[in-house]
Amino acid sequence: MEIVAVQRRAMNLMAAVVCAGAVVVGAGAPANAVESEPEVIPIDLLLAGSYADSVRDAMGIWNKAVPGIKFVEQDTPAALRVKEYTTANGTGSHSFVNGLGRGWVYLETGDAQKYKPSRIAVHELGHILSLSDLGPGSVCSKVMSGAWAGPECTNDQPDAEEAAEVADFFAAHDVGDPVPGWGTPSEG
Repeated sequence: MEIVAVQRRAMNLMAAVVCAGAVVVGAGAPANAVESEPEVIPIDLLLAGSYADSVRDAMGIWNKAVPGIKFVEQDTPAALRVKEYTTANGTGSHSFVNGLGRGWVYLETGDAQKYKPSRIAVHELGHILSLSDLGPGSVCSKVMSGAWAGPECTNDQPDAEEAAEVADFFAAHDVGDPVPGWGTPSEG
């Protein structure tokens, strides 16, 4: 009987040590060690027309490049909408940012004849994610170089600097917050 009691005490002692060790290990983990959920950006492609697949590709590219955000397509109107349209001169894709991750992306059908459609979509979604155009002389490796890189540029992958800029902006802001250079978001 005494051997059984000693074994039981040894088992209880071992269980106490394991539990205490678990508490100590848990107490030492930093509060931010748990990965947070990505910031979800609902987007609808109801009016995207022939650009729908290119925009889906662009959404996946941004979701991979910046794990802290996640474009999610929905089949009802969203705070971020994509619309295909046509102009007489066949150029003019652009965005209207109505807060971070919100607004309209307008994709001109003629642009898809001249530039890689997924590059156009990645570029315009870049505006929705807080990035600005780079302008003349910008290099093809930057998706925000847009048309300045020329039609021969087919790169549709944001570089590490562009991805970091979006990640940093999202770390300090929420979906719907104002984006510098785009004015105050409006309702509707």
